[in-house]
Amino acid sequence: MQPQVLLVTTPSVDFRAFLGACIQVLGYSPATAADASPRDLSEPEKFLSCLASLRDQQAPVGLPANLLSHVSFSVLVVADERDMLGILERCAGMPFVTAETLARGVLAAVVTGTLTQWRDAVAAGSSREVEPSARAGFNKVYGLFCGAGLNVWGDYRAREAPDCTLLLEYKPQR
Repeated sequence: MQPQVLLVTTPSVDFRAFLGACIQVLGYSPATAADASPRDLSEPEKFLSCLASLRDQQAPVGLPANLLSHVSFSVLVVADERDMLGILERCAGMPFVTAETLARGVLAAVVTGTLTQWRDAVAAGSSREVEPSARAGFNKVYGLFCGAGLNVWGDYRAREAPDCTLLLEYKPQR
């Protein structure tokens, strides 16, 4: 069975309280650039852009790598036992809960981590060293985050492997 994934928790930011307090203590809204963006920002991207603006009012809108640990996500993973082991190994440091499913040899897990941890786990899980079926699971997680407007793999080049999974290869910035 191919691993199945579902994004089950995402950050919920109380922007009214956060921005109200920031305006009082900073004298400006850290959401100015995000609110002026022509792109429709996800809530986590807007929040991270606001955090960047706390330090630098001219900070660009986006997903600053040094702030990705400020937002957390939980993913439900359903996979056979062997694939689940390969998946959880690459989610090092992230808390998880597993349960047996109604199908023999199939486990469900909820894995929670920061966006930094997910970026690193998906990169590690989308490498040549990973079994293709487990890699397919990480490819689905990659798709979940990209679909939610959270593509944090700009430093990686995506290539299709012979088994039709996606390989993420680090390409250092020049």
